[in-house]
Amino acid sequence: MIGFSVASIPGPTSILIATQTLRRGAGAGLVTMTAPLALDVFVMMPLGLMLQASVFSGNRAIVLGLSGAAFLLWLGVQSIRAGIKHLNTIRAPIAQTGNQSELGSFLKGFVTHVTSPYPYLYWATVGASFVRQGFEAGGIGGATIFPAGFWAGTSSFTLLLIYLVARGKRLLPARWEPYLHHGSGMLLIASGVYLATGVWHGLF
Repeated sequence: MIGFSVASIPGPTSILIATQTLRRGAGAGLVTMTAPLALDVFVMMPLGLMLQASVFSGNRAIVLGLSGAAFLLWLGVQSIRAGIKHLNTIRAPIAQTGNQSELGSFLKGFVTHVTSPYPYLYWATVGASFVRQGFEAGGIGGATIFPAGFWAGTSSFTLLLIYLVARGKRLLPARWEPYLHHGSGMLLIASGVYLATGVWHGLF
């Protein structure tokens, strides 16, 4: 649910995926989607865990965990604000360019994700904190539960986005869109409170 909620917030990556889908079709949207996913698996999550293990310990780990909770709360507020503003998904058809390689879609997704501060903040705070909690509770198996669920959630939303955009439809009817953002915002805020409570009770 956290992954689905994070992915549902309008941002540069989702806009890029929608644009590539409109320009080049669903295949290009899928290729674009793989770039941030691969970066999260091989770069962002290991980097976040390294920071948690080597840089942030003791009181600094508490600060990092609470920072992650604050980041989730901020994301929740942004989602609710998006609902209030009735943000729309890109839906105007864009002319096909014809002779463009799908490698360009992957590189665009890569650059967009690697230059955004949000993945670094997320995996150094929220993601790494949940992975550590899972490891302490269930070892390696427990540590894999959160990232697997998070990526399943983000991928589910992105696949839905690609499918609907490729069919030339709006992401959601206008009357439903604010409720999606409000629901996602409340889930993110609840996750932030849950993380803050876990950090507080786990370290004090």
